[in-house]
Amino acid sequence: MGLYTRVGKRALDVTGAGLMAAVTAPVMGVIAVALWRTQGRPILFTQQRVGRDDRDFTIYKFRTMIRGASTQGAGLWFERNDPRITPLGKWLRASSLDELPQLWNVIRGDMSLVGPRPKPRELIDRYRSHYQETLAVRPGLSHLPGVSGRNTLRRSQMIEMDQQYVRDITLSGDLRLLLRTVPVVLFRHGFDAENESEQWVEDVPPDGYPA
Repeated sequence: MGLYTRVGKRALDVTGAGLMAAVTAPVMGVIAVALWRTQGRPILFTQQRVGRDDRDFTIYKFRTMIRGASTQGAGLWFERNDPRITPLGKWLRASSLDELPQLWNVIRGDMSLVGPRPKPRELIDRYRSHYQETLAVRPGLSHLPGVSGRNTLRRSQMIEMDQQYVRDITLSGDLRLLLRTVPVVLFRHGFDAENESEQWVEDVPPDGYPA
């Protein structure tokens, strides 16, 4: 592991995430109010994901699905035109604004600004041979599959891209990925709202409070 991977990457994460959180704070405030008015509590959705060295951590996102989604429809799996995604949630997903709370995960050290996709424990345990290599580094808020087709890619393509990233981590590469992320988010390139096979349904109890 080079100097950037050992020291510089974390410095970039803390500085970059801190600046981004300050700049986007008004946007997050507006989203929080909109969610409160249209969906009620909870505003944030939390879920366990697997981080560096196979350690679990709690990921934060703005809630985009109805309460009790995991007990309705296709359960923990997504379906095309999934009716459990709210109108506001569909827009948040397409714009990736639902992931802004993950800046806190980056500041805490659970995640990095750039890295492999953060995945649920169920997915890691089921397909460990495919994902083991990516557990050597922190998962990323931005990632190579996210700027190369997003969720229109096949799972095998996503896995290959994550592995490719882990094998060649550089400062210039991370900066390029961050720059490529901006137009992807602004113009929603490569997003198919009906294709959510790599994500897990939001398991929020019907009463709106964490179990």
